[in-house]
Amino acid sequence: MMKLSGKSSQFLKRIAASRVRFLIGVLLLTVGCAAGSRPAASAQAHHRHVLVISVDGMRASFYMNPPPSAQIPNLLRLKKAGSFAEAVEGVYPTLTYPSHTTIVTGRLPAQHGIYTNLSSRTAGKNPYDWFWFAGSIKCVTLWGEARSHGLTTASITWPVTTGADIDWDVPEIWRPAPSPTPDPLYVATFMQPTFAMEILKALGSPQGRLSEDSLRVRLAVYVLEKHKPDLMLVHLADLDEAEHHRGPASSEAAAILSQVDGHIGKILKAVQDAGLEADTDVFIVSDHGFLPIRRIIHPNTLLVKAGLLTADAQGNITGGRIATVSNGGSFFIYWPQEEDLRSRVDRALEPLFDRKLVWAALEPVALRNLGADPDARIALDAPEGAMFDRAGRGPLVTEQPQTGGTHGYLPFRQGLAASFIAWGPDIKSDVDLHRIRMISVGPTILKAMGINDPKFGDVPPLGDIWK
Repeated sequence: MMKLSGKSSQFLKRIAASRVRFLIGVLLLTVGCAAGSRPAASAQAHHRHVLVISVDGMRASFYMNPPPSAQIPNLLRLKKAGSFAEAVEGVYPTLTYPSHTTIVTGRLPAQHGIYTNLSSRTAGKNPYDWFWFAGSIKCVTLWGEARSHGLTTASITWPVTTGADIDWDVPEIWRPAPSPTPDPLYVATFMQPTFAMEILKALGSPQGRLSEDSLRVRLAVYVLEKHKPDLMLVHLADLDEAEHHRGPASSEAAAILSQVDGHIGKILKAVQDAGLEADTDVFIVSDHGFLPIRRIIHPNTLLVKAGLLTADAQGNITGGRIATVSNGGSFFIYWPQEEDLRSRVDRALEPLFDRKLVWAALEPVALRNLGADPDARIALDAPEGAMFDRAGRGPLVTEQPQTGGTHGYLPFRQGLAASFIAWGPDIKSDVDLHRIRMISVGPTILKAMGINDPKFGDVPPLGDIWK
């Protein structure tokens, strides 16, 4: 595990542990845990089925030029027998939640409303809250289109689906307080009661120690074989965690990539066992790539010294006249439109520029052109080999004993390209799409679902992949 200093290490460990505890908790739910949601809709016969598997953190180079030690026969088979992109240009920042929402809406963050992973824009208030809830999405989604056309839907830990109108949904959510205490009852309150009980009855308690992705695959296989949803969304996250801890070029990342390929094989086998292979188009996608890092930069320490933020003795931000959101590879700064704080912020951040600790500084006009958070007043992109952190106390820069990795940078920087592979009865084989934009993925999936809605997304579906 990469030994990040201070809050960075604790935060990454808490998130990873919380996700695993959440999935174990789902499998251990007891009667009466969940409350207040509608029963799942019954499956409907339909000649088209669509399966979307997102491999968090899988950059396109992993299947274009696989690591020598990685064994990925399923990915290479789907790439050869289907259509693929050499690179997918993502959104800014290149984070999990904005990217996954772009995939299911065909819109940029400025339009769909999931601007970063973290949802708070008030200094010191709810700093651990993520954009978990589907109600935050401001435009039409793939599952919304499916429901309006009488199709069934399922989701296994797809980001920003908590409370979504999905027939069989296992949401990704954890208690926001930074506590390692497992709390399956908390997660259960966001699930459909009948579906939670169904999972418990069908799968029982996990046998032995399972990885996070192994649990997700168990759930996905069960839902595919039992309910045969018209649209199935699956989010796998172990590769992202390995790259954060050891870096994208590490042997650990290559080993997890091989495991991911095996997981994909299991899910495809479930499609076959359910009798759906001849009717299912499969999309393998990802949210972002990765860059290696050895340094952590703490801009909040400068803003605290300038009196623009306040922090406690541990470096936690407690308040201030501005707000900041650290995205790993980028750092967004906010303040009220009616206040003229730009000159004070610029003076406070001068040491970053003097020490060449900023790769780029983006003004509101540039952020609008990128379709990023419309409320951000400045965005800083980190230099190569470095990331930004939220800590408000301590040194400006800390060096790490070994290479780790992160994302959140501008999407066109080398190494940040995401993935796209399409395979199935409706898809042409061995079609190289070269470089595509992430906003084209959602409309393409919608077309595979047999739905024609010209108002969905910002661009038309990809045109070269269809038989």
